[in-house]
Amino acid sequence: MIKLLRRFSMERKLLDMRGAFIIRQLCLLLNAENIFHSMADILLKEEDLKFASTMVQTLNTILLTSAELFQLRNQLKDLRSQESCALFCCLYRSWCHNPVATVSLCFLTQNYKHAYDLIQKFGDLEVTVDFLIEVDKLVQLIECPIFTYLRLQLLDVENNPYLIKALYGLLMLLPQSQAFQLLSHRLHCVPNPELMRTSPQTAPRSSRPTPVDIDYGELLQHFDRVQNKHLEIRNQRAGRSEYPDKKLGI
Repeated sequence: MIKLLRRFSMERKLLDMRGAFIIRQLCLLLNAENIFHSMADILLKEEDLKFASTMVQTLNTILLTSAELFQLRNQLKDLRSQESCALFCCLYRSWCHNPVATVSLCFLTQNYKHAYDLIQKFGDLEVTVDFLIEVDKLVQLIECPIFTYLRLQLLDVENNPYLIKALYGLLMLLPQSQAFQLLSHRLHCVPNPELMRTSPQTAPRSSRPTPVDIDYGELLQHFDRVQNKHLEIRNQRAGRSEYPDKKLGI
């Protein structure tokens, strides 16, 4: 895995053209959970933050869309065991290199409150064109079969308030575009909770118990630390491009 990621790092064209195919084949030949766990561990120590972000984006797309990863998605979807919680935390720490991928991982694992907390932090990040393109792609994915269960949970308005808040958060991030119209139309379909109530009003309950093995506060702090590193690197690059002749002694 180390040698493969090093090769991807040196040959970006290989990653762009064949990376997804290579990783999917590895998941077929070997255990998909082990592949993703190993790559996440390696990327956590990656010093080239731009490559780490690109690699996380690639792995996230494979995780969400590939038929070979069906069982792994189901394992992460409910977080019912200590193993699945440990895998989520492992992936999360590396996924923090890419904020939109981190939110999509939270959607996949039904961690809607944490997804909303992350989106609230997006206001402090540098919102670039590439960032908005990734948000656009996430909106497109929400409309795909993989997130059918998420869309159906919008029927249970009272027990999924943070899911709706997170989706509205994505809507507020987007410019007036096709993705904006798509997500806006989806949210307009969310039913009125008064019309959906079938029993006397009771105290709101969570759609599922919170996994006891996950420290979400610590995960948010980790997200902040990783994104601060990315900001420092971008500032350093901006400084070098602003004064390109400094190293020549001019």
